[in-house]
Amino acid sequence: MISAFRLGSFELRRFKGPLPILALVFVLLVPLLYGALYLWSTWDPYGRLDKVPVAVVNQDQAVSVDGRTVDAGDQFVAELQNNPIFDWNFVEQSEAETGLAQGRYYLVITVPSDFSGNLASGPGIDPQRAVLQLRRDDANGYVIGTLTDSVKDRLTAAIDKAAIGAYFDAVFTNLQNIRSDVTAAGDAAGQLASGAGTAVTGGSDLAGGLVSAQDGATQLLNGLTDAQNGATQLATGATTAQQGSAQLSSGVADAQAGAQQLSSGLGTLSTGSGRLVSGADQVATGTAQLAGTAVPVLDAIGAAIPRITAANTAFADLIDADSGQATGRLAELATLAQQLPAGPTKTALIEALNAATTDVATAATAVDSAVAALNADGGVVAGDVSAAASQIDQLATGAAAVADGAADVDAGVSSAASGATDLASGLSTASSGAQSLDSGLLGLVDGANQLGQGLVTLQTGAQSLSDGIGTAQTGAGSLTDGISQLQAGATQLADQLNQGAARIPALTEDQSNSAAQVLSEPVDVQTTVDNAAVYYGRGLAPFFFAIAMWVFGITAFLVLRPISGRALVGRASALRLAMAGWLPILAVGGAGALILLGVCWAALGLDPVNVGPTFLVILLAAACFTAIAHLLRTALGVVGSALTLVLLMVQLTSAAGIYPAETLPAPLRAIHPFLPMTYLVDALRVAFTGGLAEHLWRDVAVLAAFAVLALAITVAVVARRKRFALRDLHPALG
Repeated sequence: MISAFRLGSFELRRFKGPLPILALVFVLLVPLLYGALYLWSTWDPYGRLDKVPVAVVNQDQAVSVDGRTVDAGDQFVAELQNNPIFDWNFVEQSEAETGLAQGRYYLVITVPSDFSGNLASGPGIDPQRAVLQLRRDDANGYVIGTLTDSVKDRLTAAIDKAAIGAYFDAVFTNLQNIRSDVTAAGDAAGQLASGAGTAVTGGSDLAGGLVSAQDGATQLLNGLTDAQNGATQLATGATTAQQGSAQLSSGVADAQAGAQQLSSGLGTLSTGSGRLVSGADQVATGTAQLAGTAVPVLDAIGAAIPRITAANTAFADLIDADSGQATGRLAELATLAQQLPAGPTKTALIEALNAATTDVATAATAVDSAVAALNADGGVVAGDVSAAASQIDQLATGAAAVADGAADVDAGVSSAASGATDLASGLSTASSGAQSLDSGLLGLVDGANQLGQGLVTLQTGAQSLSDGIGTAQTGAGSLTDGISQLQAGATQLADQLNQGAARIPALTEDQSNSAAQVLSEPVDVQTTVDNAAVYYGRGLAPFFFAIAMWVFGITAFLVLRPISGRALVGRASALRLAMAGWLPILAVGGAGALILLGVCWAALGLDPVNVGPTFLVILLAAACFTAIAHLLRTALGVVGSALTLVLLMVQLTSAAGIYPAETLPAPLRAIHPFLPMTYLVDALRVAFTGGLAEHLWRDVAVLAAFAVLALAITVAVVARRKRFALRDLHPALG
């Protein structure tokens, strides 16, 4: 019994000779052709997108934002040039539209004229979203939209980079302007600080001058000069009085000695009246001299003391008035100082003013005390001088009485003795008063000298006060200038800050939200589709219709004969025989094509845009593809059917039915224009979705040419086959 393997090997042994072996190899390679070839054509279409021509139209008009040019359109073009996502073609609008309609460009990107203007409005109150227009034509292939979406992120990145660059150009332009204003404000602040420094310096000078300043320094200085002159006169008068007092004291001492002698003489009065008369004359003469010398001096002293007292009082009043005015002015300065900015300078100034007030009060008190002491001493001296003058007058009167009453000496010896005792006692009192007067005048001289020295010191202080006030006035001038600079700087600072603030838009909440939405997505990409396929299946329908029509040409000869062998031996012409073999296939193919169209139209909603051309193209496709299949089957027999299958795979991978031809590998892209399926797919796209009529009629003409050429060659093949050869009786493949 023969095994199944042996029986199977008999079938393989039948393939002898080159052609049968090639046929077997072809069958062996069919999976490779269907699998590898199709995968090769679609292996990486996205990697060849840089071969897909895309038109770019830049209509953008650059705008100027505060002197800075914003040209987002050129920036976008530059970004595209640096990123070859597609084969960019930078053309005019008319060229782009024509190229898109003719299929030379698969996509048109248009940058409108207001692109930069809208982007530059971002930092303003009413930002506008820029628009970028994309336009494609599904008549050139529906999948181009899918390809565009696949690189949308890269395309959007290029758009956003240009858009954000333009936006930040506008933002940084505004920031530069704001920076200029803030810089100017900083300069003004520097001037303000400089003016403040000058003011501080002037304030320091003012504080240094006001430490010793007293109001009314000029009047005080003049008054102190007069007071010093009066004190000098007082000291001179006191010295003169003291000298007279010394003479008075000496005279009183002499009188006291004479009185003692008188008392002794009274003891011897009884010895002789001559001596009494002589002694009385001497006493009268001495007392008269004493009265003539001491009384005028004492009267002068008594008259000078009230004037000295009055001068002291007036001087004290002047000192009190001036010190009061000085204290008041210092108080006003202290009040003004309280208004200065807090700091070490203010504290030092207030402490200096308080010290000056205390010094003025202390000096006034010292002057009052000195004047009071002088006035008290002057009262005592006045009393002593008055008493001394009275006693001297009494002495003169008594001496005269003694001289006049010498005759009565004898009778009044007892009275004379008593008078001599009284005289001695009075002279003793006068001596004590003269000594007190001398001591008081010495104190007056010392006080007057001290007063003069104090007034000199006070005058020096007043001069220092005057100088300090001058310094204070100079410092006040500097302070005024500094404050003027400070005011000018503050004004400029305020103006510049106001200008800077004016450049910052004041946005409402709605405006802020709107601006945030615009700036978060600054560009609105608007896509316009010409001859839209709408559905994915509608876009792929031309390709699958072409496949269906070609597959029909392969399968039709499984049940139909390409040509009758009996007819070949008849008298019919080759043309009649060729047409007779082709027309049945054409009729079945045309009917099948119409059924395919009707079902897709009714069930799927294919709804062609160009109905008449659709029927024309469908029937022409049936004629063209069946004519080619008929030719190959008639000429090559079974090998022709295999070759038809190979051509199907070649056209599936090269007709650009799904992806643009530019994404195909170079060998497939090279044969793309020479395949009938290429023109059928293109014609059906125009018929189904719309497009240029010239494309449609061009494709119809090419398909008709393929059909006529195939029929002509078929006629030639039939004519040859009418002449039989031995090999025709035993074909290698049957």
